[in-house]
Parts: sequence; structure tokens; C-alpha cells
Amino acid sequence: MSDVPTDWQPLVQLPNDVGAFSNSFINEVTRHYGLKWDDAKAWLERAHAGSQFYGNDLYHVEVGPVGVGGLRITIQRRDGSAVRDWRHFQQIKNEVAGEEREAVELYPAESRKVDTSNKWHLFALPRGATFDFGWPRRDVRFDASDTPGLQQRAL
Repeated sequence: MSDVPTDWQPLVQLPNDVGAFSNSFINEVTRHYGLKWDDAKAWLERAHAGSQFYGNDLYHVEVGPVGVGGLRITIQRRDGSAVRDWRHFQQIKNEVAGEEREAVELYPAESRKVDTSNKWHLFALPRGATFDFGWPRRDVRFDASDTPGLQQRAL
């Protein structure tokens, strides 16, 4: 059922050492959070424990556990830019979590906001769970329309 964008290169799983932290990154965390170097390194290792890493020509993706049976999908463009494409994010979710698994991007209360770099975080529900909001059925279109508000680009 997946509608893969024509400009898409499938994700490939990367070795887990791709998530290893450079000394300069750990130093930045120590400065930013006021931690000792060893504490910063241990905190980073705990935060990324159990993660898997994926990539393609455009994106670097980290997938880690969250809650009971859920996933945190962190997406970052390889060029570091803030450009995003919804179809690409849907394809990333499909490839790392499954086509029939639902995920959401959270816009949190200001007291819980994290905005430190050009990354996006999707949170996927456990397999088989669905949100009680959203559209009730699939409705996609790829045909051209001259009607304002109903225009869609081709795959």
C-alpha cells in the first residue's frame, strides 16, 4: 500500500558505532548542561542505549525505544538543513516502524520543549495501537487538479 516517492533512496541500517560520540560532541554537552565529562558521556550512552541507526543520501535516522513498546524516531538531514518533506518522513516511518504503525510529531508544552538542532522526533505507538484522532480511512491522490486547495504534486 506504500506510495514511495520517486526521489527516495531506501534507508540502510548503519553499524551501531555510528552513534558513538566524538570528544568534541561530549565537550559541547558538558558546556551546555554543566556536566562533568564522564557524566556527560554516560548520560549520552544511556540516552542512546538500544538505538538503531539508518541512513540514505538525505537523512540520518536514529530509532530507539520509548515507553512500553513505542519508538522514538529521530530524523536529521545529512546536510544539517531545516528542510523537510512529509512524504519522506512517512516513508522513514514506514521503513523503520512499519506501514501500519502510527506515529506522531509532538508539539510540547513550552516547559518540555527541546529545540537544540535541526532534528525532528516522531513517536510511534506500540504495534497494533492507533490514535483516537485523525482520518478514518485512506484517501490519497496523485492526479493533477486545477482546483485551489486540491493540488498535489506527483510522486
